[in-house]
Amino acid sequence: MNAHDPERPDPKSGAQPPAPAEQAAAPALDPARWIHRLRNELNTASMACAAAQAVLAGGAVVKAQENLERARGACARAAALLEQAPPRG
Repeated sequence: MNAHDPERPDPKSGAQPPAPAEQAAAPALDPARWIHRLRNELNTASMACAAAQAVLAGGAVVKAQENLERARGACARAAALLEQAPPRG
């Protein structure tokens, strides 16, 4: 598990995030926790894209692909979080 977010697997462990069906069954999130998790995923995607761009400029295509896959995963997790958005109060 990820030390910063126990509900998100550590990417180094090889564990996969829960399937969308499993995520949909999760209890409603506290709004502050939800926005924090969403911001984390968007930051992960942004940083991974910047890293991909930097390593691609140096010709490291495989590393760029790894970073793009990391960004894709973060976008998928962000989309799943949007499906779990807490009700507006």
